[in-house]
Amino acid sequence: MAKKVYCNKCGKEMDFWDRQEEFSIHTKCGYGTKYDGSTIELDLCCDCMEELVDSCKISPVIDNT
Repeated sequence: MAKKVYCNKCGKEMDFWDRQEEFSIHTKCGYGTKYDGSTIELDLCCDCMEELVDSCKISPVIDNT
């Protein structure tokens, strides 16, 4: 049985499409940040990823067309 993965933002269990996209951030926070030395493992569902991207003042989207 596959390991269940949940969106860190909204808490929903990732469905097939969310797992296929694999919107994840895995990083170690540097010193001087709110999370000094902590490791961040952030998994987002498609809806929360779209919400995050849409909320950015400077778009992180690079159009490759």
